[in-house]
Formats: sequence, structure tokens, C-alpha cells
Amino acid sequence: MTTWLECINCGFQTDLVTERKFRCPKCGDLFDVKHDIPKKSTSYWMRLFDARLRSEDSGVWRFREWIMPNLPVPEKNIVSLGEGIVPIVPAGFHLKKWLGGSIEPWLILEGKSPTSSFKDFGMTVLVSVAKAAGVKAIVCASTGDTSASLAAYAGAARIQCAVIIPEGKITPEQILQAQIFGAKVITLPGPFDDCMTVLQELVADYQAYPGNSLNPTRIEGHQATVFLVAQFFKWTLPDCFVVPIGNGSNCSSIGKALHLMKSLGFKAESRILGCQSEAANPMFLSWQKAGGINTTREKWEAAFSPTKVGDTIATAMRIGNPVSYKKVIREITESRGAMVEASDDEAREAVLACAQGGHFVCPQTGIALAGLKRAINQGFIENGERVVVVSTADGLKFTHPFHSYFEGKFTRASNCQTETVANILGL
Repeated sequence: MTTWLECINCGFQTDLVTERKFRCPKCGDLFDVKHDIPKKSTSYWMRLFDARLRSEDSGVWRFREWIMPNLPVPEKNIVSLGEGIVPIVPAGFHLKKWLGGSIEPWLILEGKSPTSSFKDFGMTVLVSVAKAAGVKAIVCASTGDTSASLAAYAGAARIQCAVIIPEGKITPEQILQAQIFGAKVITLPGPFDDCMTVLQELVADYQAYPGNSLNPTRIEGHQATVFLVAQFFKWTLPDCFVVPIGNGSNCSSIGKALHLMKSLGFKAESRILGCQSEAANPMFLSWQKAGGINTTREKWEAAFSPTKVGDTIATAMRIGNPVSYKKVIREITESRGAMVEASDDEAREAVLACAQGGHFVCPQTGIALAGLKRAINQGFIENGERVVVVSTADGLKFTHPFHSYFEGKFTRASNCQTETVANILGL
């Protein structure tokens, strides 16, 4: 096999295309996707990918030799909507002032993807593999963005799609996306963790094909975050990636991409800062319990336990039992990274500071920015370091927390005369 699935715990291997249960039959753990990638010089890879900068219409498949080099009949099976062509921008004046410190903060705005979230990076690969495998229907559990993305890519691939969501816990915009892209929407009267339990049982007992990161092909596409950032900075990597953590796919993929680049000769020593909401923080609490910055992978895994989640404006993070928790633990500890938590109030402040620079980001990104501020104050991020914050979705999918903030905050003119408006403006 040149591409295969391998258990993260016991090393059991199985076929990528024929696998349906996505749990190791020997120990029950998750799979990683593994590839035999040819050993080439770093200059070879840089020339190859740089040559595609203007000719490739997907910022994910630009790196196909690293992401999914052995997809059967790629010209027939790749399902792309132009994902991954996203801005990488410096933090604006107001955000830098709000963050404090003396660092070099950047954002990769993955909400500028086709369905306005980072999920598109992974879904293009997952659905392409599903198409190559002859899958007829895909199901996911979702806090919103996964359902929208899966519905869009499954629709493009002409594969039936169903999404399971927690009733009343995701935004109207996200529900509408799933519906308008043609998915069957099923609501459950419980939190996301109940939806995920049902999804995993559908996979195990009914052979449903999963669209969540339980299916590791999605992780392969999310790696493009690191590859795009490296290419943007002339094939150097930042000192730290700052990542909001819900179910854990984003953090898992960043670590996997760093390992890959390092194995191919690149200097890939970035730390990973994982950020969670105070209302949904199982990764942070277990990291802290296991010793914090001095913990080991083994101690952290032993300390982990699911938590009951509370309400937060960062609705996509409302997950108390992340399916990819072991992968998150592996990648943060191996990168010499850390975990932080942040409050809703801090997240709102962060989103507003970012918006003053022209970028309206989601509350999950607000948690990541607030987590970065805490990390600066705690000394985890040092002066002069370059930091890239992964902005996971567009703020226009999450407007509710800001309606009440701005309600009534406008000036009403008494008439329609130009002179009246001029007086209001002080002209």
C-alpha cells in the first residue's frame, strides 16, 4: 500500500478506500492516514508548489503530493469548490494594541473559503476519497460548520448527505447552508456530544460513512493550513500557530503537517497553542491537571475526561468530549505547545478589535485571539515571535452575539436635509 490507514495506538494497518468503521479492530483507537512520499530535496518541493501558485485553483490540491498522492483516478474523483485560496494578513493596528506585547501577529482567514469555514480544507479530501470509494451517502454530526461544508461537497459529488445537529445550538445561517446545499437535517434534543455518539454508533453498527474527523481523510486536507503559511513566508514557519479547539481536527492536522515537513528536511519547529472557551474546556482542564507546560503525552491522556459544556458564543466549541482528543494531546505535547482558555467577554473584545481592522471573524477565532492575549501575558509567547492565528470561520455566520451590543447605537437624523447631516458630522 502506498496510502493506508494506521492505528495511532497499536499500529494496525488497513486499506484507505475499503475501510468503513474507522476504529481500529484490535484496540478501538483512531486511525491516521499514512503515505509513502518520495524523498526529494526541499528545493524540489518548493519549486513544484510555487509553480502552481497562479495555475492551481485549489489551495489544498496545490499540495496534493503531500495531502493525498495516491487517490484513485484523481482527475475523475477530486471534488473541489476552489477551497484554500484564502488571505494571510497581519493583525491590524487595533488588534495589535488589544493583544499587547511586542510580537508579530498574523491571521490566516480560512472563513474566506466556499462555505465560509476552514472545514472546506478537509472536506474536499474526505468527499474525494468517498467518491473514489463508491460511497453513496455520508453522515456527520455537527456544531454547524461541518454540516454546511459536507452538504456542499457531497452535493457537488452527487452523494447523498445527512447531518445531525443539536437542536437550538447552531446558528440559523449554518442550518440554512446545510439545507440549501441539499442535506437532510436531523436535530437531536441534546448537545453535540450526543450527536457525535449517535454518529459513531451509526458508523459502527450500520456502516454509515462519516463526514467528521473520526474519518482521518479530513485531517489530510486541513494540513494545507501549514503548507499555505509556509509558502506565504517563503518556506519558513512561524514560531507558533494559535488554534481554537472544538473537536480537535484543526490542531491535529497542524501537528501532522509539521511532522511531514520536518521529515522532508524543512525546519518545522512551530509550537501549537490550543485555545478553548471557559464554557467548554476539557482539553485545557486535563492539560492543567496533568501538569500544564511540563506535562507529557502519557500524563495528559491519563488526566483527560469529558466535561459537561455550558453556553458560549463560540457555539462551534460547545464540545465536552472531543473525538480527536488523543491526536490533540499528541500534537501539542510534541510541539512543546500549551493550552489556554478564554471567556466570552474576552472573545467579544477580540472580535471587535479585529473588526476595526476590517476583518469580521467568528467567535471561535475570538477565543483564539483572547487565548493568544493570555499566552502573551503568561510569557508563553515571547517578544519578537511571529504568530499565526487560524481564523476558522467568517463572522457573518455568527452575528447574534453582536446584535445586542450594537442595538440602538446609531444617530437618528431629525429630517432628510443635508445641513442636518453635516451638523451631525461636525462639518
